[in-house]
Amino acid sequence: MFDDSLLDDPEVIYSSARLEQLAVTGARLRCEPMERVGGVAQELADAHPRSMLVLGAEARLIRALVERRSPVPIVAWSMTTLPGWVGPLDLVVVLAGSDLRWLPTCIEASHRGAWLLVVAPCDSAILDEFSSASMLLTNNDEPLVAALLASQVLQHLGLGPDINLDLVADVLDGVAQACGPRHSLGVNPAKNLACGLADTVPLIWGGSNLAARAGRRVAEALREATQTPALAADAAALIPLIEGFCRPNLFADPFEDTETGLGFCLLIFDDGNHQDQALDLVRLGESRAMRVETICHDQGYPVLRYVGLLHQGLFAAAYLELATVDGETRNR
Repeated sequence: MFDDSLLDDPEVIYSSARLEQLAVTGARLRCEPMERVGGVAQELADAHPRSMLVLGAEARLIRALVERRSPVPIVAWSMTTLPGWVGPLDLVVVLAGSDLRWLPTCIEASHRGAWLLVVAPCDSAILDEFSSASMLLTNNDEPLVAALLASQVLQHLGLGPDINLDLVADVLDGVAQACGPRHSLGVNPAKNLACGLADTVPLIWGGSNLAARAGRRVAEALREATQTPALAADAAALIPLIEGFCRPNLFADPFEDTETGLGFCLLIFDDGNHQDQALDLVRLGESRAMRVETICHDQGYPVLRYVGLLHQGLFAAAYLELATVDGETRNR
């Protein structure tokens, strides 16, 4: 059950560690010493790999950011064991964070003679066990920050696009300012979106590669927040679900009609790309009286649009979690 009054309850809102973490992501990015990026890039200056393998929490984000500009193939790898083809001609990037499960991966890559870049916070236990690599140390364990810093190293090596991290931090700060808890329901886009998604199964679509990636990350956050399904997929997968959606009974009593389950909500991630396809999906959803919500950030180059979409969705997921009541208010 969703209780929207909790969205303006100071005791609930200001106790949320998740909201606090989202609010300071831009500041965390600004606090990263960029001289470390330059120093690691200098250590890898002789690397001219035939391919790149990226592992860790945001491996697919790095692939999405880099693959169009990279002169070599890039693979995002989800397992901790390396594929058999990795060898001395390849660059392995491990977004290790504080997770020691990546330690055997780093050791294996080193034994195979690959160029190795490991991104981990300064207090990571992995540093006590492994040092045979170019180590990019971060001030925190934020996966998005780690991925952006690793992308900066790749840019220095001529393997990826130039990303202005100050502009990225500006976007993160702008979203935090607009979606922060001090703005009440009605003027806060993330709180309004949380109300729109409440008691529904979100069907999430993003047209571009990065918008779709943001949609998948937000779907994960929504599933964690509500313990109910959320699906991020392309149009071909969503259209049959939308077409099969039964029109709601406008006269049903939501408190007495026990046969009424969760309905669908179509959530569009709009970064300014594939507008015609987005409009087609919206029209299809509206033709079946489906609830339709939109997250929009269509200014700046692709990574700026990505972080704008992502953090609006993550703020909404955080508010949705706080206002979802199951016997007792969660996180209270």
